[in-house]
Amino acid sequence: MPLAIFDLDGTLVDQESAAREWAQGFAETWLLSARDGEGIALALAARRPKGEVFAELVQSFELPVASAVVWDDYRARMPSLVRTSDEDRAALRDLRRAGWALGIATNGMVDNQVGKITSTGLSELVDGWVVSSEIDARKPDPKIFQELARRVGVPLAGWMVGDSLEMDVAGGAGAGLMTAWISSSPTPTGEVVPTITAPTVADAVHHLLA
Repeated sequence: MPLAIFDLDGTLVDQESAAREWAQGFAETWLLSARDGEGIALALAARRPKGEVFAELVQSFELPVASAVVWDDYRARMPSLVRTSDEDRAALRDLRRAGWALGIATNGMVDNQVGKITSTGLSELVDGWVVSSEIDARKPDPKIFQELARRVGVPLAGWMVGDSLEMDVAGGAGAGLMTAWISSSPTPTGEVVPTITAPTVADAVHHLLA
């Protein structure tokens, strides 16, 4: 049975739109400007530790609240803000019906990431998942892919699908998987080159099924 491993944020769920919605609400709560809210959303979209982002946010706006409290609020609300497209849901069902094992490998905190997986209904569409914080190994470390295959109960052979060249493409390739980069950009020609490039999960799945 072939295995398809999917990233979560930016791949199966629209993390960027959810972060923007949270940032706008945060700006309104603290009487910040709409421009400030957009700046916060951009900072949250950067691939860097979120703890650093919230520490800088609290410091730069001189807010009378601990950065840990802001981070906790962000993590608590994200599961209710993220969305998965109907097209991607249908594609996952098609892949499963074709006999593939499906899993999610995501970096992040367990409560936040599992909350997203369950609230979006992805928990009913895949065979298992693994979150980096629960095994103390983050993508691109091959351990996270190995653990996902173990939990799903199939050999580590198939595809890694994700939006990060460093975490998903390089990590998947390092674990012996073929890779699908979810991006609207041209396929890169540098050191990290995906097997295929597709604008959406649904498009990548159609290639796998073909």
